[in-house]
Amino acid sequence: MRERALAAAALLLAGSALGISGCERRQAPARPAGADSTAAARTAAAARPAAVTYQRHPVGGASALRAFQRGLGEAHFRIVLKLNRLDLAHVRDRDTLAVPYPFLDELAHSPFPAEIPGAAALPKLVLVSLRGQAFAAYEGGRQVRWGPTSSGRKDKPTPPGLYHANWKAKQRTSTIDDEWLLRWCVNIENSGISLHQYDLPGYPASHSCVRLLEEDAMWVYDFVDQWKLSREGGAIEQDGTPVLVFGEYGFARRPPWKFLADDPHATDVPLVEVEEALRRDLPGYGAPAAASGAADATPDSAAVDSAALPPS
Repeated sequence: MRERALAAAALLLAGSALGISGCERRQAPARPAGADSTAAARTAAAARPAAVTYQRHPVGGASALRAFQRGLGEAHFRIVLKLNRLDLAHVRDRDTLAVPYPFLDELAHSPFPAEIPGAAALPKLVLVSLRGQAFAAYEGGRQVRWGPTSSGRKDKPTPPGLYHANWKAKQRTSTIDDEWLLRWCVNIENSGISLHQYDLPGYPASHSCVRLLEEDAMWVYDFVDQWKLSREGGAIEQDGTPVLVFGEYGFARRPPWKFLADDPHATDVPLVEVEEALRRDLPGYGAPAAASGAADATPDSAAVDSAALPPS
């Protein structure tokens, strides 16, 4: 009876907009069906309307969580997890989740700007906000994907700055613990920093890498272009997709998504903040498209190994 009541409450919360749409121990990677395509995501890009608000939902135990999940449907429940920077395995009984009303398209709930006019000449760009613990991917300055992250913990922070997608591998074994299987790795720094699938506990917890949900890690793996190396000597002839890490996480403060019920814009990454970081770290940002001669070149798609292994 209690589960039915909770499910009904969840349905009421979702309203008429409802629609159904980590460390891994060694196991073969599997690509779930229904992954968003870039083209489909692009058509859904839109700014969030100011009318979106957030309500607090106490989890209240495993059975209540299952009822809440069923009541919302998988598509909306996935949005709730993303907004709270969690994967399902790390939702705790005592957690209070921020739940949006109304539910919109997943991309419309992104904290990043839908468009970056100054980045229109960039074929691809990945942004990682340390303050907001989230990433966004852009094509021609238009956002096509976003998701939560877990960056480096306080004693192993992810250094801000400009990186590039170097090599990528569908799975690697961590050099810190050989039982940690890092899946869908995109190396951005050969000293040991990568984007990859891993646990998202709702706070920065990695060893300086940027952790992603599995669905996002697979998408990013397919989206980015690797570096292009010369046939002789392995010199870098062309950098891979730029990955800009910026901002600063407030380790001594409550996470910004915990304030969404009081301030619907608590996690926003304003355009001015993004453009400031791009001007500071991305050479030639804002220059006319004709000034970039390599914009149309596409790196090889085959994965390139490196001697450096990205730790978790």
